[in-house]
Amino acid sequence: MKKIILTLTIVILMTINGFAQYKPFQFGLNISPSINITKSNCDFIENTGSHMSYNWGLIGNFYFVENYGISTGFSILNLRGAYTYNDPTVGEISSYIKNSYIEIPLSMTMRTEKIGKFRIVGNIGYGLGFRLKSKQIAMDSSSNPVEINDQSRLLRHALILKIGTEFNVYKSSCISAHLVYNNNFSNIYKNNNTSEPNISLNSLSLEIGFVF
Repeated sequence: MKKIILTLTIVILMTINGFAQYKPFQFGLNISPSINITKSNCDFIENTGSHMSYNWGLIGNFYFVENYGISTGFSILNLRGAYTYNDPTVGEISSYIKNSYIEIPLSMTMRTEKIGKFRIVGNIGYGLGFRLKSKQIAMDSSSNPVEINDQSRLLRHALILKIGTEFNVYKSSCISAHLVYNNNFSNIYKNNNTSEPNISLNSLSLEIGFVF
């Protein structure tokens, strides 16, 4: 019995000591300028260039050990894209998309031991986006624009990859910088939309944040 009590006491003291050495929960905010790219699995779709946008969000990190944890929060994504394709009846169609989502990520976060005041941080996870607003302008070969607002799906699914660094400024407070690839792996259009091709909106962002 004494051995059991002694063992439990040692485990509790080690746990308390471990939590005392690092903060298990971090809360923060970020902003990220982003380059958006339109992709399609159709050969007749041509991406007509990348587009800039800005995103922002709040993040919560929970570390179950010092350098491994789970991250969540929310992000406001403003995604833009443009593409052209040939319609057999109308001819070449040019389309411009501007969608906004609130994305809820759930990801695994890993970081190194401190190198001076720096850490290298990696993150991989899934993002579920809910459409806030959608705007699409399609233009035919006669340059007649047609605005369509009801064809985008409500939900967006994405793989999120991050790599970056944290710089410690005071105790557990850090400034962070991450390169983030948000890979949309679902069609942004509804299933019953047969007039539009399979299109995804991806982004590459520089995420600057402050966590405490």
